[in-house]
Amino acid sequence: MELPQDFRALLDEALATSCEPERAIACFEAALEEESPACVRLNPWKRAHLPILDGAERVPWSEEGWRLLSRPVYTLHPLFHAGAYYVQDASSMFVGAVLRRVLRQPDILRRAEARPLQVLDLCAAPGGKTTDAAASLRKAFGDAFRLLANEVNPRRASVLRDNVAVWGDPDVSVCSLPVSRLGALKDRFDIILVDAPCSGEGMFRKEPQALSQWSPALVAECAALQRKILDGIAPALAPGGYLIYSTCTFNTRENEGSVARLLERPDFRALDLRSWMAEEEAAAQAAGEQLLWSPVGTGADGVRLLPGLVRGEGQFCALLQRGADEESPECGRLPAQPGEKDYPQPAADPDCPTGYRLDRSRWPNVPVDKQTALYFLHGDSLSLPDAPKGVLLLTYKDIPLGFVKNVGSRANNLHPKSRRIKMDVRL
Repeated sequence: MELPQDFRALLDEALATSCEPERAIACFEAALEEESPACVRLNPWKRAHLPILDGAERVPWSEEGWRLLSRPVYTLHPLFHAGAYYVQDASSMFVGAVLRRVLRQPDILRRAEARPLQVLDLCAAPGGKTTDAAASLRKAFGDAFRLLANEVNPRRASVLRDNVAVWGDPDVSVCSLPVSRLGALKDRFDIILVDAPCSGEGMFRKEPQALSQWSPALVAECAALQRKILDGIAPALAPGGYLIYSTCTFNTRENEGSVARLLERPDFRALDLRSWMAEEEAAAQAAGEQLLWSPVGTGADGVRLLPGLVRGEGQFCALLQRGADEESPECGRLPAQPGEKDYPQPAADPDCPTGYRLDRSRWPNVPVDKQTALYFLHGDSLSLPDAPKGVLLLTYKDIPLGFVKNVGSRANNLHPKSRRIKMDVRL
């Protein structure tokens, strides 16, 4: 793969503080000639036997993440559509690992004991980091959290809503608001995730158009947007709260440079991910992978995951905290508890067939085989002559798929049109 000279210069700059930068660049270039690894992250609340996991290896920094031996056709897996797993790059899962470290902090535990933890995923589509965060929050706090996933682009927000509904967590809501509206919620959120729009250098291998569209001008444009986003959302972080910043790009303009902009505010400081993530680094090294550390503030490092040194598409991540002067009445104050009316309706409402809170006893449950499940997911009418008439809940491997209305001669398909499979599903 021929890389632009301007990109190589920025990569050299980004790796200047790394050990053996020439080796890192050689490994990166070699990785771009290889096939992208296939990875999935399991839904801990929808356990089922998944043949795709045969021979799979665990992602070192994610207990639910797996690298597969080969890339399956996920579209033809009913349990993918039921939310039993999410397809997500291993590098992207590192953001979830950072969040889990944050969730163990005494100040976060104290807040969660007082009232549901308030978390914002600001640039959330298509939903990989949102669903990862939801699983971690539920494991840590049960129902005692509220996760708001925002995507300003309405089309991408629709995809996000579908993916969150399929995942099934009832304490995740989706909205499509500008940063200015959310930033006006002063001191609201205990944790904010900002997976910022970027020049997509981590997409070069998976999406050839990302390479053809890359330019120094795009890098500058993205850096300006990232800084505007961080400036806009900073007031919504509660004093003492944590902000996780990430991109799927490698240059310092969009990573260390954007973090530096936020650190110009006197109430923000960078935290040292290298010390926070020592266990994850050891696990990565045991798996033959290497994390790269880069200064993002006084005594603090961010992390860069580079293809070739890790088996993934790459990621940058930094962790910041909003502080307060010890004399300030804001110091240690819990943010106000928002009412339920302050959140949009959860994407997985109580009648969502893939939602955790679905009361399956309200409808006859009809187990179906794989082919019938795929016909349902395709949007086809079904023939269920042995099933009772009325609304039925179809299941596959005892995991709910969705509803049909059986009128006797046929069962009308109630699967949402936005989630229907478009390809041929005949096995």
